[in-house]
Amino acid sequence: MTRLHHRPAPDVRVEIRGELPRADAEYARARALELSTALGPGAHAARVRLTRLRHRSLTRPVVAQAAIELAGTGPVRVQLAAAAGVEAVDLALGTLAGRAARLREQGDIGLAAVYESAYRPQYAPRPLAERQIVRRKSVTPDRCTPDEAARAMLALDHRFHLFTDALTGQDSVVHRGAATGGLRLVRAHSTARFGSAGLPLTESLHPAPRLDPAEAARRLWLTCWPFVFHTDPGDARGRVLYRRYDGHYGLITPVVEAR
Repeated sequence: MTRLHHRPAPDVRVEIRGELPRADAEYARARALELSTALGPGAHAARVRLTRLRHRSLTRPVVAQAAIELAGTGPVRVQLAAAAGVEAVDLALGTLAGRAARLREQGDIGLAAVYESAYRPQYAPRPLAERQIVRRKSVTPDRCTPDEAARAMLALDHRFHLFTDALTGQDSVVHRGAATGGLRLVRAHSTARFGSAGLPLTESLHPAPRLDPAEAARRLWLTCWPFVFHTDPGDARGRVLYRRYDGHYGLITPVVEAR
């Protein structure tokens, strides 16, 4: 007797935020199922989140975040924006499919992911007096090399990644460079330069500035940077204050280990 082994249905979850039609969620689920099936049994836990930002000045108000777990390589994620839900889903899942394929074939998503996409979500303008830190997140930073941190950042499509530098033991950040492209490394204190093992990684000549939350928020507002990496005057640990797409701020702090 021949036994047929059926692959379980892929684990796909879709979340909608803001004013979007139900049809967009159904479309996102169908496309995510297609992607999971095409990538085979090693792909699971596909997630799609569609968010419609309310500000009328945005030309691409629908943000699509798509992620999938790949056996042997870990998660890969994409975040892109478009004028409508269906377009945002197609952009995000199409890009995600390409990155997943490169991860499987090469073990790396490639240097092309370093450069900013033209479909990166836009920041909603918000008056300074209205801006608040609406999300605070404490993390235990991974202890790894700058190259490993950069690869993790690119796989998750983040603009920055807070980590513990295995070379110095310091809180550090890797981030995407400005319009010229490339990657940059900033350490909390030391400016020792060790070089990169392969990625186009430029090490900052200056340590992170020491700022309290108000000073960090002021610098973020004055520079219009996506984030400010700084050290806290109290414990000298590295922190990241970043701009959210809704116009508010988020703060990432390292967990202080008990002694």
